[in-house]
Amino acid sequence: MQQEQNIERELAEKFILYTDRTVFLTGKAGTGKTTLLQSILDKTHKNTAVVAPTGVAAINAGGMTIHSMFQLPTKSFTPNNEIVDQELFVNRSSLVNIQKIRKERKRLFQELELLIIDEISMVRADLLDAIDYTLRRMRRNQEPFGGVQLLVIGDLYQLAPVVKDYVWPTLNKYYETPFFFSSIAWQYSNALTFELNKIYRQQDETFIQILNNIRNGVKNEGDITRLNENFNHKFEAAETITLTTHNRKADAINQTELSRLDSHKFELEAKVKGQFNESSYPTNEKIILKKGAQVMFLRNHQDGTYFNGKIGVVQGKTDEGVKVFCKGDHETILVEPIQWKNTRYKLNEASGEIEPEEVGSFEQYPLKLAWAVTVHKSQGLTFDKAIVDLEDTFAPGQLYVALSRCRSLEGLTLSSMIKAANIIVDSRVKNYYHLSTIPENAEELLVKAKNEFEDKKLRRSFDFNKINDHLEAWEETVRASELPEKTTVIKTIRALKKKGLEMQKIAYSFEKQLHSFMASEDDSKDQIINRCQKGIQYFTNEVHTLMIITMEDHKRAYKIKPRTRKYVREVEDLISHLWKYIESLYSLQYRDIELHPEDPKHRRIVMFNPDKKKEKPKREKGETQKITLEMWEEGKTLDEICKLRSLKLGTIQTHMSKWIKFGKVDIAKFMDMKKVESVWKTIQDNPDKSSADIREIFPDSLEYSELTMVRNWAFAKGYIEDKT
Repeated sequence: MQQEQNIERELAEKFILYTDRTVFLTGKAGTGKTTLLQSILDKTHKNTAVVAPTGVAAINAGGMTIHSMFQLPTKSFTPNNEIVDQELFVNRSSLVNIQKIRKERKRLFQELELLIIDEISMVRADLLDAIDYTLRRMRRNQEPFGGVQLLVIGDLYQLAPVVKDYVWPTLNKYYETPFFFSSIAWQYSNALTFELNKIYRQQDETFIQILNNIRNGVKNEGDITRLNENFNHKFEAAETITLTTHNRKADAINQTELSRLDSHKFELEAKVKGQFNESSYPTNEKIILKKGAQVMFLRNHQDGTYFNGKIGVVQGKTDEGVKVFCKGDHETILVEPIQWKNTRYKLNEASGEIEPEEVGSFEQYPLKLAWAVTVHKSQGLTFDKAIVDLEDTFAPGQLYVALSRCRSLEGLTLSSMIKAANIIVDSRVKNYYHLSTIPENAEELLVKAKNEFEDKKLRRSFDFNKINDHLEAWEETVRASELPEKTTVIKTIRALKKKGLEMQKIAYSFEKQLHSFMASEDDSKDQIINRCQKGIQYFTNEVHTLMIITMEDHKRAYKIKPRTRKYVREVEDLISHLWKYIESLYSLQYRDIELHPEDPKHRRIVMFNPDKKKEKPKREKGETQKITLEMWEEGKTLDEICKLRSLKLGTIQTHMSKWIKFGKVDIAKFMDMKKVESVWKTIQDNPDKSSADIREIFPDSLEYSELTMVRNWAFAKGYIEDKT
């Protein structure tokens, strides 16, 4: 039952991790959207960046603001080059002039594989199109978002995008609604929507049903009557928070309650270092508290001592920290200052990975006065007891957000009666959700999308554009320098650039040919494998012989010249990128079959480099093969494993082949032993032949997976040594 209830979560995670399909992850309050985000960040091997529309949301998500990441102005964006009011708007051409994207950020965009946008409900359609236009331009790729996979997270029934009245008449010419789903790029993104349904915050089925109805705009008289039973509901006021619609009301309540306390006040000053915009402060720079003050925690403690939204009462302050007691706890909590980090993303040239870099920090006690808080700032929090004050006019979804902060009906108090008119839902949002359901054949789509993603990665592995970008940057650097014999150097670079352009033309034709094989309805697996094997041999030889050797000779010549140390490092960096290109080709696989199983012809000698930064640890290898073995040992057949894991038979056979190699599985379970011995004899009689050649020589049909099994069986028997 548990697995069935979380099928949306499991599917969403698989599509994000194992395909390049763009995904909208949504769900009711308390369904675990943030938890799933953290799970994806922990598991993915893709180059990933996280952004959010506001500073506070970005800090909490551990990423950057959208405007900072993409160097976007605060003006609205029009998705063409028509003349606009430059005080309010930017069009495509003016955006190019405004954006100051340095080459380091451009390289980061080129390597970006997964962009996560949190709080997507607050992102306007034009802002999403500005992101799309920037990525297409930086990556020289006209697919939606420049070919980058998007994961956008949020609930459209909660926070809505802010659109000024004097801006919308112009934006309305291009967008049907201000919501992100009306953006031009989103229309072409072929996105999938996954709505999480299992609610973890509330357990009361009656309350859950009421919340669902309000979220969907259902004005049920029975629901309203039940909620209004909690009007002026009386219970113990301790650790109760008031949710109100405006900052001024929340501040007034907090200050009034603080002034009623007779105890002495004390101040907590934040320590701000580096770059940390004031608008992104997660709490006040100066917090004034007293003994007896009601406070709310703003972070989760690493050991679970407190959580974001937990309410307590201040007991005092010592040199060690602030003492807070929470009802239900056995001990007083000693709260110490913690640090929020402001990060930006950078590309680690050594590892080729996008990494977060701390540029500033905000250190403060994770507390704020909490007799009252606005509904807006309560987003994502959970309260045991809350007074909901919705006397003033409020926006669509605000009633749902306020009520859904509470764990139960018993902990809810209404300071004003709820009317049917208070249940406001934007019909445009409702229509979009109605049309954006999970396809019934999602499992089939997943298998297809996995294969399409693998195909696309294989085709693009031969692309030479990034190398040509490096060559172009090299020439620009040399032209701006005072390098000795500069004219000769530029001549060398131009010869390499010419070769690079030739390589790109060949790579483009090669990619088209692979694409035609992959699009064919016939079984073209053998054609793809054979073509790639020849392509790997050609491209690695060309790059090594005509580019790396030339640049190594050039580097040695300049190492002995004065004042060229920095220049030589730049040349070494470019040589390193060429080697990465070669090594990436040698490591290519197709349907879990190594395309270059022999020892690489070209190897680089890596000298010890004390300055090289430690690379990000990778997930343990062999994890997926272990899962297959466990399922096999449980008695499941290969077909059953394929179905349960959404993998092809060839993939599962490759997994089992590994365990044959290590003596965990008997090859006789998969192949007739007479055939095994016959294949092994063919291999022995033709020691210099490739796998493709062995298959042609062997008199009967022979799959690559079978050939691999026989080689691994021979290794297990001690007939051959492991070349790896």
